[in-house]
Amino acid sequence: MKHLLWVGMMLVLALQLPAAQMGKAEKKEGNKSGSVEDQIKKMADEGREAALKGDASFLEKNATDDYMFISATGVVLTKSEVIEMRKSGDIKYSSLEASDQKVRVHGNTAIFTATTNIKGTVKGNDLSGTHRLTQVWVKEGGSWKIANSQSTKVQAPGS
Repeated sequence: MKHLLWVGMMLVLALQLPAAQMGKAEKKEGNKSGSVEDQIKKMADEGREAALKGDASFLEKNATDDYMFISATGVVLTKSEVIEMRKSGDIKYSSLEASDQKVRVHGNTAIFTATTNIKGTVKGNDLSGTHRLTQVWVKEGGSWKIANSQSTKVQAPGS
């Protein structure tokens, strides 16, 4: 049993090195648009600006067909549901400020995290506050597409 555990650990370590090297190659790869990290941050900023304007075209163009959003209350929305909420005005933002933005690249996948200070409403209900945002981006057909977003409202200590 110890031998199997040791072999398993060695296999995991052996697989981590190529994955780490892939990540480094992807970071160095860059192109006219800059590093992968810069590309993802730029697209996240474009998405934030579109959300502020109530513009659904960013998601129509830059989200995967199976895009999913998980709200701070745990509601799961599809791409078409989020787009419809934007178009109908059910979701409105008056302010979306992002900070502490980080991107981790794993091959053709990038994970974007940020802290967002939001002022806005969903169907008239206030959603304002500080949220932690996680987005999963995938390279599809040579372009980065957002595949998943999840927002968690930061609770005050002791609440």
